[in-house]
Amino acid sequence: MQIQQHSDNEYYGQSGEHDSVFMMGEELKKPLTVIKALAEFGHENDQTRAIILESKKALRTIDNMMLYKRLDSAQTALDLGPVHIGSTLTRVAHDLQPLALEHGCETEVFIQSGIESVSAHSGALKSSIECLWQAVISMTQKPSAMTWYVSRSKGGVQITLTNSSIDLSHVSLKRDNPAIGVSSQPYKGVSGSATDLVIAAKLLDILGGTLRKTKKHGINGFTVTLPISEQLAFI
Repeated sequence: MQIQQHSDNEYYGQSGEHDSVFMMGEELKKPLTVIKALAEFGHENDQTRAIILESKKALRTIDNMMLYKRLDSAQTALDLGPVHIGSTLTRVAHDLQPLALEHGCETEVFIQSGIESVSAHSGALKSSIECLWQAVISMTQKPSAMTWYVSRSKGGVQITLTNSSIDLSHVSLKRDNPAIGVSSQPYKGVSGSATDLVIAAKLLDILGGTLRKTKKHGINGFTVTLPISEQLAFI
């Protein structure tokens, strides 16, 4: 058994860093919430609809980043249990369908029958899928087709997301410095979608999952692999 001792100053520094992230996140949400509210009360047109959807997207990114920080700092318990990935993906698809359509992206979801539940924190799993979805939407060119496939894999469940218009040749999922935090560690070759992609990868890492680039039927995308719940719950 290895016991690590930390000085009070070190603990205070770590706690202060996380507190500052939460404070900054809440401050960033305030103007976004106001902008969204003004657009919702304004005359409905293409411009106000886009403002509302993009504001919601930014608010989701901030909330998901703060969830990662809470889990990473143990301020929120990582309670793992059986979670049905099909139900989670369906909820995210319902929430993000308007954003996908705004970006000219048609979406299909295919879920293998009788798929096992994965071992996950339900909130972290939903957030990771939201972040991955938003990252890909940010990289699409109109029009495009997005397809999700959920299937069994050896010892786990595999989720593959493809999009007909994204180019991932310039995207590297290898981190330059694993010690750098979410906000300062963008993936190479991704600009607006970098934060969502980083948060998705970090949440999946906490859940014991993996994220990698892939191709399915010649179309670029990402593949997530998650462990099956030890309880092998079928929902």
